[in-house]
Amino acid sequence: MLTALNALFVYGTLKEGHLRSRMWPHAPQSIEPAIVRGRLLDLGAYPGLIEGDEWVLGELWTLAENHMPRTLAVLDEVEGYDSIANCGLYVRRAIPVWSLHSHDGPSHEPTRRAFTYLIADEYRIATARHIHPAISVGDGLAAQWPDSLSRVPERLEDE
Repeated sequence: MLTALNALFVYGTLKEGHLRSRMWPHAPQSIEPAIVRGRLLDLGAYPGLIEGDEWVLGELWTLAENHMPRTLAVLDEVEGYDSIANCGLYVRRAIPVWSLHSHDGPSHEPTRRAFTYLIADEYRIATARHIHPAISVGDGLAAQWPDSLSRVPERLEDE
């Protein structure tokens, strides 16, 4: 059963232990491994997710409902998303997410819906390297950033 939108699916520099993980304004109630349908792109110092039918591995961050407005405002700015004009480098969308704690693979129905950021810059999409699914998830494969060819910045000024 799908629940309220008090969660975000992240797949890049916002993941725990990565460069932008310190930018979350509130601590999560939980962080768990999860997958979504899409296509993962390497944009240089960070990834981008676009619509597609491959599996993409990331993290599902669940927050207190009262923390969502501030969290979304901060992360919208981090991701270059203008929520009023509904445009920017990335756009925020609600998508189905499969928690990997609920079962051992992506064969079941999605466990919930969560917000995520999809890359919206057409030039970056056209010139990005596709990260192919290579991580075993249940009985399938999922793409994950970083992969062996990714450049992972340690400082914001390295982006």
